Amino acid sequence: MPHAILFDLDETLIDRTQSIGQYAARFQRDFADHLVPMTAPTIAAAILTADERGYRPRAALFGDLIQSLPWRTAPEVTRLQTHWETWFPVSSVAREGLAETLSALYAQGIRLGVVTNGAVQRQQPKITHLQIRPYLSTVVVSEAVQVKKPDPRIFARALAAVGCQASQAWFVGDHPVNDVRGAAAGGLRPIWLTGVHPWPPDQPEPQWQIGALIELVAMVQQEHNPTTSYETAGKGGLK
Repeated sequence: MPHAILFDLDETLIDRTQSIGQYAARFQRDFADHLVPMTAPTIAAAILTADERGYRPRAALFGDLIQSLPWRTAPEVTRLQTHWETWFPVSSVAREGLAETLSALYAQGIRLGVVTNGAVQRQQPKITHLQIRPYLSTVVVSEAVQVKKPDPRIFARALAAVGCQASQAWFVGDHPVNDVRGAAAGGLRPIWLTGVHPWPPDQPEPQWQIGALIELVAMVQQEHNPTTSYETAGKGGLK
């Protein structure tokens, strides 16, 4: 059974699509005097297109919104940036099953943590908003440690914080390179959360996969009792 399980944040613990939907409602209210009347879902669709699941540079995202939305009077890019940094973190929506999963794993004595790329001022408020900090033994943000996934050194920082060897730890994430390959290079067991990023078609899919966070509980049970199949313990998505 793993001594520690570490997680990616955006698109793993957080449902980014739902979060952007929440943020778009705030955006609609705050910029109503500047925009031609339009619905929050329409604004959300524009943000999702420009956002590229968080991998688009923020300056390019805001520039796209200035160009693509029907403004009466377009605001300065700096105002959009300030609005995003203020309101997007507190618009974070937990991925389905997050609380149940962390609670069940924590109750078994497994040390939990987050390893995320990004800026501290954007990432830490998301964790606070999700109210999951009591479950976490460590939160490692790339800006704070000056190293980013998939560099194995960022995983090593988290392992040192939880007092666990790489061979005793799992890492759960959605991104094939940053999360799966990065964790594998660091010696952790990588567990791919499917349904966000496609797996590169020219490479074999990873051995360990889940389609929902709650499947981790069954996976841990199977490790604890190898005679119980993953299908019997939970959902049959392990490959």
